[in-house]
Amino acid sequence: MNFVDRGLVAVHKFRRWWSRRVLRQPWMLEQFGNPFLQESMLLDKARCEAYREAIFRTVKPGDVVVDLGAGTGLLSFFAAQAGARRVYALEMSKIADVTAELIEANAVRDRITLIRKNSRRARLPERCDVLVTETLSAFCFDTENTIEYVADARERFLKPGARIIPESADTFLLPFASQAFGAGRLPLPFYGIDFRPFRKRLFGEFGLVRASGKPFVALSQAALCYHIDFRKDIKNPTKTFVPFRITTDGRLDGFLGWFEARLCEGVTLSNSPYLPLTHWWQHCLPVAEQPSYRAGQMLLLCLDPNMVAGEAHWKYAVQPAISDSLPVRQE
Repeated sequence: MNFVDRGLVAVHKFRRWWSRRVLRQPWMLEQFGNPFLQESMLLDKARCEAYREAIFRTVKPGDVVVDLGAGTGLLSFFAAQAGARRVYALEMSKIADVTAELIEANAVRDRITLIRKNSRRARLPERCDVLVTETLSAFCFDTENTIEYVADARERFLKPGARIIPESADTFLLPFASQAFGAGRLPLPFYGIDFRPFRKRLFGEFGLVRASGKPFVALSQAALCYHIDFRKDIKNPTKTFVPFRITTDGRLDGFLGWFEARLCEGVTLSNSPYLPLTHWWQHCLPVAEQPSYRAGQMLLLCLDPNMVAGEAHWKYAVQPAISDSLPVRQE
């Protein structure tokens, strides 16, 4: 086999992997096809009302809109209500069966077109004035490959100067102590059994916790980790270093994470633990050693999303800070 043939074989294998692992994403098809998950999103009042307000402020009569990851089509219906001439609702999970029924039941087939494809495989017959998507995770970007999907759609689907909802998002982390949801809740030994190997697995893995309304101690102010601009960013975030100045004595159980998205001018949406609980809950990075800190001390978090096929495989470590004036920097 010559060099050219080997290259063609490699390209073919990559395309097969990309199609199987990235475009199809069977876990996503199964997860977002679950009606109970979709119901939790529909019942999230903060989510629905913020998006509705943003869509009504952004979509103009006669606009063409693309809804990326439409789910049940709620945002597509909002766009139609706002006066869109045509809405292209892209949804690849099995919930699209219900979306089709909803479009039929509400007699909007002439305005909402359902496309049952991954957006990377879809082709639209015309360019759009507005892109709307709610493919956000608890830390904004770490499970649904939102940034790359939006970048692809922005290039292929949108007119010059098109509007995007959300426009941007910031992600935050907060060092905390809590007996209510920290990963150190499992006592050792457990029913007379040495569960240390299992407990070890809890650390180094991110989880979702319901911190809103639960007691926890914030050991410092929240720190900005990443700023994402959906209007121009094309790649996922990379490693960053985040410094914290401890303001309250306590044991470090981990870091709470959340996002604050700017949907449009004047409309924001967040799953901050200081706000009422949303269906996203909060992102949590537990710390195994659970060291104690005193007010005035510094800690430095090394954070690496390690994105693979649109999913974060978090790597993080707490390091001693060199000074109290370290900036957040990305590599």
